Amino acid sequence: MSIRLSELHSDWSDDPQRLSEVVYRVDLGDRHYDVFLRSSQLARQPGLEVVVPMALLAAMRLRRPLHVQGRLSRTFLEGVQRVMALFAASFDAFSAVDIQVDELYQAEPGVPGPRRAAFFSGGVDSFFTLLKGRDELTDLIYIHGFDVRLDDWPRRRAISDMGNAVAAHMGMRFVEVESNLAKVIEDFGSWPLHGHGFALVSVARALAGPIGEVRIPGSFSVDEQKPWGSWLESDPLFSDERLQVVHDACAATRIDKVVALAEEPLALRYLRVCWGRVDGMYNCCRCEKCLRTMTSLYALGKLEQAAAFPLPLTPALVAGVLLPRPGMRIFTEGNIRLLKQYRPADKAMLRALHRQLRRPIWWSVRLLKWQKRLRRWRGLLSRLLPGRQAV
Repeated sequence: MSIRLSELHSDWSDDPQRLSEVVYRVDLGDRHYDVFLRSSQLARQPGLEVVVPMALLAAMRLRRPLHVQGRLSRTFLEGVQRVMALFAASFDAFSAVDIQVDELYQAEPGVPGPRRAAFFSGGVDSFFTLLKGRDELTDLIYIHGFDVRLDDWPRRRAISDMGNAVAAHMGMRFVEVESNLAKVIEDFGSWPLHGHGFALVSVARALAGPIGEVRIPGSFSVDEQKPWGSWLESDPLFSDERLQVVHDACAATRIDKVVALAEEPLALRYLRVCWGRVDGMYNCCRCEKCLRTMTSLYALGKLEQAAAFPLPLTPALVAGVLLPRPGMRIFTEGNIRLLKQYRPADKAMLRALHRQLRRPIWWSVRLLKWQKRLRRWRGLLSRLLPGRQAV
C-alpha cells in the first residue's frame, strides 16, 4: 500500500500582517498526518515539493512507495531519489522506495527569486552562517514548533524578539513560520540523526519563489561531514530550478565558529543554544549545549561578557556533562584544545573535560534516561501536589 501525499486546503493572504496557511496530508491508510505551515511569507507553489521531504522517513522505514497526488518538479524528484539512495546506504533502518507522481513538470530555468535566506535559531552554527553571509543574505528564517512548542508563548515571544532584533541590526527580514510537521518525522526516525534536515527543506520549499536560495547552517566542517539529518551530500539534492538549497558547511569547526563569534557583541548578547527549559531563562546554562558553549567562551575569556549566559560555570558542572553519542566527543576534544591554548594553567577545567571523555557512552545513555524519568516524576508530583514543591 502506498503512502498518499496531497494538499488538503490553503488560505492565502496578500496582507503582510496576516498569516497564510497551507495544510498537507500524509496518508498511511491506517492513520494520517495533517501537517500545516503558517507564515506571512508563504508562497504559492506549482507542485507538492513541500510535503515530500516530511514523508520520506515514513516511506523509507515502512518500505512503502509514495504516491504524490498532484504535480512534482522533475528535477526535484531526481534529487529525492538520490537522497533515498544515500540514506539506504548509510542507515540500516531505511530503504529507497518508488515515488509515483500524478504529473511531472519542468520548472523554468532562471525563475529563482532575488532573496537569499538562511535558517536562524540564534545558535552557534546559524549565527556563524549569518555573519559569514552578511553581505549576501536578505532573510532569516525561524520555525516555531520544532525546538519550542507552539503553545509555549513566553519562549516564542523571546525568540521572536531575538530574531527581529538581530535581523533589524543586520538590515534583514525575520521570517517566522509555524508548523506541526515535526510529529510525522519523529514517529519514523530520530530528529537529530535522521530527520531535522528534511523538516528544514520542507519549510524552505514552502518559501520558494520570492526566495531563490536557502542556506542550512552546517553543524560540521567539510572535513567532519558524516551521514545524518542534514549534511553536505543530501541537503542540496532538494534543489531545483526554482530554489537552491545550500548546506552551509565550510572549513570552520564549531570551535572556530565560537572563536569568531566571541568577537561579535551581537552574538554574545543573543546567542541561543538551548531550548531554555528553565523558566525565565533565555539559555538554561545547564544543559550539554549550554555548558559546551560556555566552556568555549570561558576558555577565550569572553564568558563574563556573554549576556546570553548569565549563570556561573564551574568544573563540577563541566565534568557532569553526558555524551550519549560518539559524535559529540568532537566538541569536548575541541574545548580541550581551546583551553590548552588560552588557559593552560586551568588544570581543574581540563580534568573536568577529560572526565567527560572517560565516561562510557553506555553509562551516559543510562544516566540520561534516569534524569528524564526523574523529571517526569517531579512533574507528576507537582501536578498531584500543586501546593508543594517536588523534591
